[in-house]
Amino acid sequence: MGLLKTMAVKGIIPSGNKVNELRSNLFRLITEMSYVLERRFGAEGLETTSEIFQHLGEQDAATIKNQLGLGETLRDAVDAWILIGHIMGSKLDVTWDGENRAVTDHPYCPQYEEFKKKGKLYCESACWPYVSTIGETIAPGVKMEIVRPADMNRSCTKALVFKPSKNE
Repeated sequence: MGLLKTMAVKGIIPSGNKVNELRSNLFRLITEMSYVLERRFGAEGLETTSEIFQHLGEQDAATIKNQLGLGETLRDAVDAWILIGHIMGSKLDVTWDGENRAVTDHPYCPQYEEFKKKGKLYCESACWPYVSTIGETIAPGVKMEIVRPADMNRSCTKALVFKPSKNE
């Protein structure tokens, strides 16, 4: 029996392997849920997917905000996005376009890669509702914009934009 197999059978699995396997399974789950709900229910299935990810975004934003002591600024919303990117294993480049706009680009997005394997990008119904809700829940007055939607050649570019109310 090889060393890796022996270790795995005895429950000695390196943490990096555990994380990679969990991430991979999560990406597959998100993709399959989107695919099956769309196949079974069409546009209504994708709306349901979007609603699920909005709810998850609300819950995760509250948890992140509480555990990290985040405030309600655009910087706090961007920091939450960066944290989620690290957790999910994506690469995220942030460019500040003034004090009220942060543009984010993904040189690597593992969820996008999983969507591509399925032949359809479910970013609009799974990823975007989740991350927009995170940003908008952390920092009231912040809205997500799609700068460049994903296509089969490249993942998306998004921005978080603080739009002060007329009272500010």
